[in-house]
Amino acid sequence: MKSVIYVKYGELTLKGKNKIDFINCLFDNVKKMLKTFTNVHIEKLFDALIIKPKTKTNQQQIIKLLLRVPGINLIIPAYETSNKFTMLAKNISEVLTKMAMKKTTFKVITKRADKSYFMNSMEVSCKLGELILKKFKNWKVDVHTPKLPIYVEIKKDSAFFYFEKIKGTGGFPLGINGKVLLMISGGIDSPIAANLLIKKGLNVDFLTFISPPHTDDKALNKVRKLKEIVTLNNTLYKSKLYIVNFTSLQHEIAHISDYSYQITIMRRYFFRIAKHLAIANNYQAIATGESLGQVASQTIQSMQTIQDAADDFLVLRPLLTMDKSEIIEMAQKIGTYDISILPYDDACSLFVPANPVTKPTIHKAKKLEEELTLMETLLQSTLLKHIIVE
Repeated sequence: MKSVIYVKYGELTLKGKNKIDFINCLFDNVKKMLKTFTNVHIEKLFDALIIKPKTKTNQQQIIKLLLRVPGINLIIPAYETSNKFTMLAKNISEVLTKMAMKKTTFKVITKRADKSYFMNSMEVSCKLGELILKKFKNWKVDVHTPKLPIYVEIKKDSAFFYFEKIKGTGGFPLGINGKVLLMISGGIDSPIAANLLIKKGLNVDFLTFISPPHTDDKALNKVRKLKEIVTLNNTLYKSKLYIVNFTSLQHEIAHISDYSYQITIMRRYFFRIAKHLAIANNYQAIATGESLGQVASQTIQSMQTIQDAADDFLVLRPLLTMDKSEIIEMAQKIGTYDISILPYDDACSLFVPANPVTKPTIHKAKKLEEELTLMETLLQSTLLKHIIVE
């Protein structure tokens, strides 16, 4: 009998003929995540991964990391044993004895992957139940709400038994669906957008805008810290951060005749820069943390007018229909919330006009941009000289 971690796949089980590619990708991702653990063997099956850690402490540490790996549906601390019934029953009894539960209710749930096994699933459950009742006199069977479910899986050459299932991240293995460039601020929303995109199997790199001396290093360090949390300090994958000095463009935008359009024009240039970087670096899409109607620049009219600047380049908005309370709850769960609410202004928040337009039009935005005679020269200079990659 061996103590193992039994990892069940998530949505990738639906991928038909491509399933093997998804399994291989997840297998590689788990190996990278656990590379610091010595003497850990990972076995790849068609429906699961079996991780065999060296010590109990390792098992707990590994489970904590696996909880953040996209593509995993269930993480199960389990025991692997012989599928010979007498040995299986003996090992289950030994583990139950060590649990030292004087009185409880239980139910045996058996799944028989090996259909040639000499008993069917119901027979295995009944027989094991009888043996458990004989050994533990104060225990009772409860088929509806047992305090102790005992799961048994019979396979061709072995068997597994376990008592709990820990819900994983789900989604798809990281990297299987390509890569995107996410525009990240120091706020609550964009790190959660990144987290959701990662869950869907996308490698996410980050783009942020600074406007020194109006913004300082504290705001930029917020973004760096948020990136570290989302990527588990690059343990999930090695991510990039593009830092664009937007100051000269920001000063030029301040000269438009209709000040209520300042955020609209500014964000249109954000999108132009994002598209340029995406095409130059082979990203399949741009992504944002926008949620419909949350602020003036996130009405449907604003989104349409701003996105026009990126022409037909794909823009992903994973938070589009989410409420702010839902986003905050997710931020608290993954640990970005306390960083996001630190009071360091980014390039957007510093330059919000008193009464920003909520229903801008593409026609007027373009007319206002025609007033900015230096803008194209400044944009090209920014693209060539004022972008740092970390």
